[in-house]
Amino acid sequence: MEPANYELVRYPSGQVVILTVGSGPRDVVGVFTSEREAQSALTRLLSASPDKAQSIRAA
Repeated sequence: MEPANYELVRYPSGQVVILTVGSGPRDVVGVFTSEREAQSALTRLLSASPDKAQSIRAA
C-alpha cells in the first residue's frame, strides 16, 4: 500500500475537509469547523505516517 497524500479543502460554508488524494478516488479523512482543528489533525496524521515525505496540497 502506498502512502496517502492529503489535501485540505476549504469550503465557503466554513467547513474544512481533509481528503486523501492519489491515483484513485478521494476519501474523506475528516471534516472540521475550524482550520485550526483541521491543521492539528493533519499534523497528527503526518506524524503517525511511516513515510514523512508526503505531499500536502491546499485548495
